[in-house]
Amino acid sequence: MRYDSYEAQDVGYACAALSVIILVSRVIISRWRREPVDLSFVFVVLSILMIIGRVIANNFYLRFGTTNEVLKDPHVSDYYDTSRLKTGSILVLLARVLLTAALWFQICLLLLFYSRITSGITWADRLTKTAWITVVVTFIAVVLATFLECRPISLYWQIEPNPGQCVRAYVQLLIQGIANIVIDLLLLFIAYPLVCLRKRSLSEYISLYSLFALGTFCIVITIIRVVLIFNEDSSQTTRSLWASVQMFVSCFVANAPTIYGSLRVAQRKRSGHRSTPGYASGEPLSRPSRLERDSWIKMDEEIALARTAPGVQYNPTPPFTTAIFDNDNIYPTSQSRP
Repeated sequence: MRYDSYEAQDVGYACAALSVIILVSRVIISRWRREPVDLSFVFVVLSILMIIGRVIANNFYLRFGTTNEVLKDPHVSDYYDTSRLKTGSILVLLARVLLTAALWFQICLLLLFYSRITSGITWADRLTKTAWITVVVTFIAVVLATFLECRPISLYWQIEPNPGQCVRAYVQLLIQGIANIVIDLLLLFIAYPLVCLRKRSLSEYISLYSLFALGTFCIVITIIRVVLIFNEDSSQTTRSLWASVQMFVSCFVANAPTIYGSLRVAQRKRSGHRSTPGYASGEPLSRPSRLERDSWIKMDEEIALARTAPGVQYNPTPPFTTAIFDNDNIYPTSQSRP
């Protein structure tokens, strides 16, 4: 299905607006809860800037046109200004870099979230380090592919003679898509220890598997985007529209767990404050601990308490291990492999 520039613009505006709302909501909740400015906060602010920059570039290159679109129908070139085509083609390169940065910042947010939950599990820590290296290497690879697929770079806005297939940027698309899928799989593997903990309630299982479902949904959207772009011969409007959709999905998946967890912990703390004498309704929340900020599932909060409880030596539960529950603390015990 081929989309026109107006549809791509509308979808771009809608997805950008929703993405910014999600990120700004996270910032507001963070400031309301008096959380310290950490690396996650920096990534969120940078993500907002990348998304705003991309939607501006997206608006102009869809209006100006690109060399890739003109080469599909030479007669269309009569209706375009050559200087505008060059500007549009340059803005496409900029938009691709901004999109990559925005997507990779969401990956970094998820990586921070998962790594904190699984902190102390040796093999998960090693996998986290591998994921960080993969994030850096793949980001550099995607950016280099964006600018170097056509050499010299002027081929991106050249019409005559025909610059060839490089203007369709299939290599850049494949590197970006495959890297996205590989990193998403790494994130799911890092979160795997949460599944190994027994004695979860139904609501905790729903929250946990929702987390995995969201990660899988990201992979599905990436695959759909790549397939549709190839089917449409790398139509720029198709690329723009599905890039916007992927950006929104990534923002939702990366930030929904933290926003939900923060609101739930805040609600529990306020309920506790209301039950104590001298509680004032307008009193700001006290600064949360790192373990509270990273809360997503009640079970994880109990694990956190067990880690920090005086006199309790906590060893993260590996596969084929059960846990004894006593007074909201978890004490893992070994269990032989079946």
